[in-house]
Amino acid sequence: MSKLRDSDFPALGTDTPAEQLISIRFRWYATQARRARIWYRALGTVQLIAALVIAVSVAINAPTWLAPSLGGVIALAEGIRTLFGFKDSYPTYTRTAQELRNEAWLYAQRAGRYADADEPVKLLAQRVVEISHSETEDWEAALKARSL
Repeated sequence: MSKLRDSDFPALGTDTPAEQLISIRFRWYATQARRARIWYRALGTVQLIAALVIAVSVAINAPTWLAPSLGGVIALAEGIRTLFGFKDSYPTYTRTAQELRNEAWLYAQRAGRYADADEPVKLLAQRVVEISHSETEDWEAALKARSL
């Protein structure tokens, strides 16, 4: 997935409430996606390093407590990744931020659905709410699936 940068987001100009809303929501989702990616990868790295040290500890006759302790670290890291849903939220937040960015570009260029819209600002507000609502539904479904 491509990196989400504020510089990729168009300057919309007139600062209507709908334009402010899409800008705020884009930045929120982009920030949350970045945080989830960092945590997901950091915890995965901890797991990989711990697994490697377990393998090496057997070869070098390390203290007997080391391998089980590192196994506990692996389990804890996976538990944190699962509990906080970093694996699910990273792609979901990234996709939502990209949808908002794409919508902002269409609006800024008056392209796509905005080309013939009588009131493009109202259409933008409606689309922002629809995109955010869709992400919320996906998030709720992921939570339900995890609790089963």
